[in-house]
Amino acid sequence: MSSLPPLRLLLKGVLPCLLAWQAGAAPDPLETRIRELIVQRLPAGDRQELRIELERPAASLPDCDDPQPFLPQPNQRLPGRVAIGIHCAGNGQPARYLQAAVGILGEYAVARRTIEPGEIIEPGMLAARQGQLERLPRNAAISADEVLGMQAVRTIAEGSTFQRSALRAPGLVERNAQVVLEARGPGFTVSRKATALDSGSLDALVRVRTEAGEILRGRVIGRNRLQAGH
Repeated sequence: MSSLPPLRLLLKGVLPCLLAWQAGAAPDPLETRIRELIVQRLPAGDRQELRIELERPAASLPDCDDPQPFLPQPNQRLPGRVAIGIHCAGNGQPARYLQAAVGILGEYAVARRTIEPGEIIEPGMLAARQGQLERLPRNAAISADEVLGMQAVRTIAEGSTFQRSALRAPGLVERNAQVVLEARGPGFTVSRKATALDSGSLDALVRVRTEAGEILRGRVIGRNRLQAGH
């Protein structure tokens, strides 16, 4: 197979539909699999536009009957610039690599008003804005689900994106607070009072001292409530 020509794709609608090809175009097996690989990593959205651009490789790819694209860095951020590796089954040649630019026009959350440190993010504090998601700061929280219920650790200006470093899970247990430690089993729950030895947010592991003087650990499951056995 000869080297790949540049590919530019701009499609609207839900992401599973993005595998459609222009009428009359014969799909290339490698291009098809690269598209599938990228689409699997992207969240579905009803009002998104996806753009995938494959760059011409530096050297021609070998003939390949069964190309297997993969992500050399599985946790790399999407959208953005992405490295694509290509394995060709059975030919014994080393993997080859392409670069792909992935862009999405979609909605993201911004602050409807200035949010002060310590405030818990509620729905009325959010506004939706549309833009190129790949141009947002790398640690921006895009969806409202990532933001709601979190606590601001510094001032977030009106109209700005929510940086993950500016948010934290709110504390549900304070050190020295009286808490309830629950032990659960099939069909039963046993509760006892204890004193927290640490502070913690949801799902944090916290040490407690029971009224009998035992030091135990529990997972935070609510305001001053912990589940034993962790």
